[in-house]
Parts: sequence; C-alpha cells; structure tokens
Amino acid sequence: MQQGQGPSISPDVVTSAVWDAVKELPGVCDLYRNPLQSLGEKVHLERHGPVRLDADDGGQVLEIHLVAEAGSDLAAVGEAVARAGAMYLTRTTGNPITRVEVHIDDIADRST
Repeated sequence: MQQGQGPSISPDVVTSAVWDAVKELPGVCDLYRNPLQSLGEKVHLERHGPVRLDADDGGQVLEIHLVAEAGSDLAAVGEAVARAGAMYLTRTTGNPITRVEVHIDDIADRST
C-alpha cells in the first residue's frame, strides 16, 4: 500500500482472505503455486504468492492465480473470482479494489 492509505496488510493475510472469499465458488479448485513458489513461501524467500495486492496510479490492484475445475466455464470462473475477491477485500480493508487480474494457471479434476 502507498503511504497514507492505511495500515499495511501482510501477503499471507491477503491470500487467506481472498481464498476464504473464493474457495466455494463453482469451478475453483485451489490457488495456484508453482513448486518453486511453494518452497520459497515455506522458507520466507518468496514474497509473490498466488494472491497479490499492489497499488498503482489508478488505485488498488488485486492479482489472483487459480487452479480451475476441469470442464468449467473459465470466463465465468474468472469473473466470479474477480467479483468475490474484490468485494471481500474492499469490505475488509476499506480500500476499493480498482482492478482485478485473474490468471487461471492450471486445470484439475476436483476429485484429485
């Protein structure tokens, strides 16, 4: 967050909050982490997890990386995730999210 916009929120808290907001949505399997990201997060070297909240000149930007369920409408999944994540963070932080980028990085069967 930029100076003057309120308290800083840790990446772990942002990730947890967004996951809580989107995990029950149809077509969402998991947040996406590549193997190096997972290792880096465990040893606290990787600061760019599957959910990122940054500020740019236009306001707050939320980036979410997902694993979607095979056979689901990916566009609909992306739109639902963007809406839910932005609404939840706006409500909990008091800062409106001005842009959301949803990346579907992998597709999986929910049963696996």
